[in-house]
This record gives sequence, C-alpha cells and structure tokens, in this order.
Amino acid sequence: MYKKFSLYFLFSISVLSFFVGAINYVIDPYSKNNVFTNTLNTKKAVRDERISKFNLIKKNPEARSFLFGSSRGLLLDPVQFENITGSSTLNLAFSSGSADEHYLYIKYLLDTRPVEHIMIGIDLFAYSEGFFSHGTLPQELRDYFNLDGDYSLTNYISFNMLKKSIKTIKYNIKNKEKEEHKYTSKGQIASSGYKNVQDDPKKLEEYLQINVINKPSRWDTRFDSLDKKRLAQLQEISKLCQDKGVQLHLFMSPLYIKQIRMKQNKFSLQKELLAYIAKNISVIWDYNAITAINLDPYAFDDEFHYTFKTADSIMAEVLTGVPTIKEYKGTCVTAENVDDYLSHID
Repeated sequence: MYKKFSLYFLFSISVLSFFVGAINYVIDPYSKNNVFTNTLNTKKAVRDERISKFNLIKKNPEARSFLFGSSRGLLLDPVQFENITGSSTLNLAFSSGSADEHYLYIKYLLDTRPVEHIMIGIDLFAYSEGFFSHGTLPQELRDYFNLDGDYSLTNYISFNMLKKSIKTIKYNIKNKEKEEHKYTSKGQIASSGYKNVQDDPKKLEEYLQINVINKPSRWDTRFDSLDKKRLAQLQEISKLCQDKGVQLHLFMSPLYIKQIRMKQNKFSLQKELLAYIAKNISVIWDYNAITAINLDPYAFDDEFHYTFKTADSIMAEVLTGVPTIKEYKGTCVTAENVDDYLSHID
C-alpha cells in the first residue's frame, strides 16, 4: 500500500513538474530562450531594463559618467550629476540589479570608452550569497565577455517563474501596451507613487501611511553571508578606476527604520558589508546610523525605496560633501573610522 502510494506521489510530482516547466519554457517570462512567439508572450510582463540600459549606452557615445544600483538607484538624477560634475551622465541602474551584473557593465564601459565617474548605490542583497536577479543580459554584452548562453532546463521548473508566466499571459490577454515615458532620456525613472501625490498634503499623508508606515518591510537577502566573488569584483572595479583615473563614488542605500528593526533582521550583515568595503575597497558614504533619514517616512517612497528628493540629497553630499537636506546628512566611512562608526550603531 505504502509503495503504491509512493509511486503515485512520485508520478504526480513528475507530471506537475513537467507541466510547470513546459508552461514556463513556452511563455518564457524572463526572455531566456526566445523560442516561441505567440499572442500570450509577445509582450513580457517582466520589463527587462538591462537590455534597454545597454541600448542607452550605445545611443549616447558622448556619456562619460554612469550611475548604477537597483530599483533604488533608478531614482538617481543624471542631470543633477551633470550639473555638479560637468560630465555627461546616464542612469544605468535596473531593478534587482546584482553586483556581478554591474561588474559586467562597468568593465565593458571601462574597456570601450573614456569614463570620468562611476557612482554605485550599494544594496545588501546585491552582494549576498544566494541572490539571483533572473535578469536577461543583452546578447552583445554576453558575446563581449564570452558568457555561456545556455540556461538549464531545470530552471524552468519553478513556481516563482510560473507566477511570472501567468502574469505575462494576463498582460498579453489584456493587450496592455508598454508604459510610455517610464524613463527619462538619460535613464532615470520618471515618476513614483510619492511624486504623483506630493503636491497634495492630505493625499501624501495617506499614501505614506499605506506604503511606508504600515506596510511590512522586507530584506531581499536569503542567507547570512556575503558573496566573496561579488566583493572581489567590486574590489577589481575600484582598482581599475584608480588605474584609469576614474572617480568611484559609493554609498549605502538608506533604509527605513522598520526594516532596520525587523525581527528577522539582516542589519548585522549590512554592517559587515559596510565594514568590508571601507577597509578593503573604498571610502563609502553611509546613511543608516539611525538618524533623521531613517526615521522620517517622508524620506521614503515605500517600505523599500527612498524618494527623488532623498536621492538628490545623497548625490549632492557624496559629490560635494553638502546634502541638499541637512537633516539627511550621512557619514563618510573610511578604513580609519569604520570600527568606531559601527560601534555607535545598535
């Protein structure tokens, strides 16, 4: 009886896995194989910024400075950067950007054109073990670095990918057009929920109550360890920038206090990352000493992202030493002061 049940169970699991994998392979929500083109998957619900940002590089051969990061980094203003430095700038951040992806883009830029500045907003998940963005790198970049283009078929047996496939199907059934003007011509995201209601104090207060104050926080970090390979890649980028006379600007993305104080906390790992970078790689600005920027819900667009005005203040301070919002002042962390600095952060 038990043996028969086990066989039925294994058979059911095999059939389910096959159908999940088949659906994901045909719909291809991450554009990994591009084998099938049909009315259910022509438009991808998961917009892949990695390809559009690479196209932005090719369309702007005059650009000499580049801003990197995750969806948080999309808020960095390349026009403000240009006004401060006088250097033509592009925002090349993309959602869920991992450090190894940034490494490839930066290496490509350093190899193929003169570069004056690189700015990177550092997120813990991007330098943690076990994080994978599932992003699709542009084929030209893959060819440049001779990356293996194969994507294991077992990766399609994923219920998380199935959710994306279902989302893609719904997206195409509704015949929804891609959003126009989502980004500026220089790659910055054009709008946000906060920005849409910021001129109405009552609506803004309601928005913050829902999206910042009362919304559960999260850490997009699975394990309690840093990825040594990704840290080594950042170290290599720092060395290449020094050798080529490129100014490298690093800052830790600010976190809302609810995320810092979460029960299932990764903040100790965040501090470990900050210490490693300061001691082994580069000077870095930090915005998580539990100061006004972390306590003010008006500094955040939602539970995970800061606002445009917060991004402007950080950029100004990193480049000039003076924030545009004095209450949001950060700390320039170095190998000499990092231990003392961290000892005062609980």
